[in-house]
Amino acid sequence: MAATFFVNGSFVPEEQAQLHITDLGLLRAYGIFDFFRAMDGHPIFQEDHLDRFERSAELMGLTIPASREQLREIIAELIRLNPHALLGLKLVLTGGYSPDGFAPAETPNFFVIPKPFEFKSPDEGLHFMSVEHQRQLAEVKSLDYLLPIYLLRKQREIRADDVLYYENGLITESSRSNVFVVKGDTLITPAEGMLRGITRKHIIQFAPQILRVEERPVTLEETLQADELFTTGSTKRIVPVTKIDQKPIGTGHPGAVTRKLYELFLKYEQETI
Repeated sequence: MAATFFVNGSFVPEEQAQLHITDLGLLRAYGIFDFFRAMDGHPIFQEDHLDRFERSAELMGLTIPASREQLREIIAELIRLNPHALLGLKLVLTGGYSPDGFAPAETPNFFVIPKPFEFKSPDEGLHFMSVEHQRQLAEVKSLDYLLPIYLLRKQREIRADDVLYYENGLITESSRSNVFVVKGDTLITPAEGMLRGITRKHIIQFAPQILRVEERPVTLEETLQADELFTTGSTKRIVPVTKIDQKPIGTGHPGAVTRKLYELFLKYEQETI
């Protein structure tokens, strides 16, 4: 079945979903997005994602050309038109067709891309490559992924799956996800310098059932000495990280705490539907 997209007020077949080349998202990566899942027709944490989408737009000086209720209606119709058991929905807002190739236009471009996807197995540990870097406008879920895409060649050379950003000895996030350190009976995650993920938010809410939770500065050194490390995101849920720069984290295998939190998250997620 051909996919149906939403572009600037219209539902269109994927092959007709087009923007002009003067779009500022293309020319300058000036734009924002958000991504969430629908499972069996039910959007997961939709309101949290819409909150963040609206916040990113506000910080970037962009106006979403739809009310919250209209956004809900667009999403519901896309879920109906694209019936997949596991559907990803990517909302994108750009600076529009720039008159001079630099300044945002008065009218932004807004589109939504629905695509089916599969989760990565939580039993497979990831290998991170540490990179000293602070992402611009960390609170904004922007279109700018220049550095992590540039680093893909280096990642392949050392067989790394993703990067771990740090600055002045403190970790912040991965390129597309948040990170959590497990040390003893404590779960620790950075408090500043990263995008505040929706999965991260909900883990912080339910994890106190089994662990103490701390949001604070986290050094790269203590991350390397962690008992367990995992990454979180809408496309991942919870996935263990077993190596950083070829060095094993803990035992070098997915840990019991990460597995338990994953099980709790599945239950928590189902209760929200």
